[in-house]
Amino acid sequence: MEAIVMKGAEGFGLGRVEATARVEGGLSNDMWHMTTTDGEFAMKVMRAHAETAGFRGNVEAAFQIEMNAFRSGVPCPEPRTTPEGRALLRVDGHWLRTHRWHEGTTPDPAEHLPAAGTLLARIHRAGHVAMRALEDEPLGIRRWTALAKRTSLPDRVSEQLHRAAPNLAQLESTTRAPRGLPTAFVDSHGDLDPKNTLLADGRLLAVDWDAAGPRSSAREAVSLSLDWSQDATGFHQTLATYAESSDQTIPAEPWVFGGWVEALSGWLVYNAEHRAHTHLGLREVSTTCTRLLALHQALDEYLSAAETN
Repeated sequence: MEAIVMKGAEGFGLGRVEATARVEGGLSNDMWHMTTTDGEFAMKVMRAHAETAGFRGNVEAAFQIEMNAFRSGVPCPEPRTTPEGRALLRVDGHWLRTHRWHEGTTPDPAEHLPAAGTLLARIHRAGHVAMRALEDEPLGIRRWTALAKRTSLPDRVSEQLHRAAPNLAQLESTTRAPRGLPTAFVDSHGDLDPKNTLLADGRLLAVDWDAAGPRSSAREAVSLSLDWSQDATGFHQTLATYAESSDQTIPAEPWVFGGWVEALSGWLVYNAEHRAHTHLGLREVSTTCTRLLALHQALDEYLSAAETN
């Protein structure tokens, strides 16, 4: 793989390579830290969905949103492009992406709730806004039950999903938007949870924009507030900061939680269907199920917290 990233440095025009090191901890892709005569760079070797139809088009569309945010002053690493101005470079059967390297750490969410709300507001202010109808596609009890019966899952995980299936289906139903509900969509990051941010030089940076696209601004604000907080108090603090920074009012209605429910449900299914043979995949199935059930149990409390933003 080192040979591939070396070729990538040449393809992106990053200068002569002086050192490379693999960065551990990526959930979906491989990351390399590269020092060249032109500076330090982060090079990502794409793995998740990299060979599926539409992958390249989706990433390039996300890249345009990222580049617009960067040019608008949103705190994020500088994207580097191919000579043709694209995000992705093909090297020996792999897709590569590159950004300017920032030395930093993953933030402690509890210490940066207002900063997270402010960062999302800045991203939304930079994005194009349009009114669109919400069209949710819940999995439903049959799909949840079928997922629990997959033979690739160990008994303990299968049993967890089987017990959870009715509550997961109920949570989907409760947070489903009324069909055709018009709401504001904005070109945005799409997955600004703590693992996709970096604390560098005292600033919170938005990283990993591969999921960028049009998002319901209300739903993304709620999703961010859930991802960063541990309880309804922290949720309220984050959401209130976003609302103040963006000059928006978030409806205190169940449907605003539906984007988070749908995203985590999709992540759970992906891990159960494609990564159940790995320790990481099984961990993600179990922990994601637990997070969804926690919201199901405390939804009324979170709705009350949303009312005060």
